[in-house]
Formats: sequence, C-alpha cells, structure tokens
Amino acid sequence: MVSSRAVHGMEYGFGAHDLAASGVSEVEPKSCPGFIYRSSISLGRTSMSQLEFRTFIEGVASDYHGDTYHLITKNCNHFTDDMANRLTGKRIPGWVNRLAKAGTL
Repeated sequence: MVSSRAVHGMEYGFGAHDLAASGVSEVEPKSCPGFIYRSSISLGRTSMSQLEFRTFIEGVASDYHGDTYHLITKNCNHFTDDMANRLTGKRIPGWVNRLAKAGTL
C-alpha cells in the first residue's frame, strides 16, 4: 500500500519491502503503479526550493525503511501526515487513517 502527495511536481510515498533501505518512492503525479487514483486533498504549500526539498526528503527517507512499514502503526498515511506536518505545519484529515487508528484500540 502506498499513499503519496505531490511536491515540486512529483509524488512521494512510503511502501513496504523486505530491505533495511528506504521505502520512500518518487513517481509522476497520480500514477503510482498498482493503484487507482481517486482524488487529491490540498494540504498547503511549502516554501522549500527543489534543492532544499531534495535534501529534506533524502534525510527523511532514513526514517522510513521498507522493512519498518506496519499496516497499523507506521503506514503510508503516517508518512503522509508526517511529511505534511513538517512541510506545511498541517496534518492530514483524521478520516484518512481511520482504519489504522481503529486497529490500535
């Protein structure tokens, strides 16, 4: 499962794999392989330049290794929420990750 959001014309998401390496990926907007695009939610804008953002996302990628992905506690929506908060100071809508939250109760 991958959720992604566009920044500087590209989408970034977090997905699972068996390696102790980044699970962060970059794809063309609305074209993540294996998934059907449904809608976008605007979370604001970042003032980072493309170079600043590239440095930022490369640093963040070390926190999101593919082998640390967990459907309930560290999924693609957790990644999106973290990135939105770091970049814009805003969180994703609560309903986006509702199913994972129900799993922790």
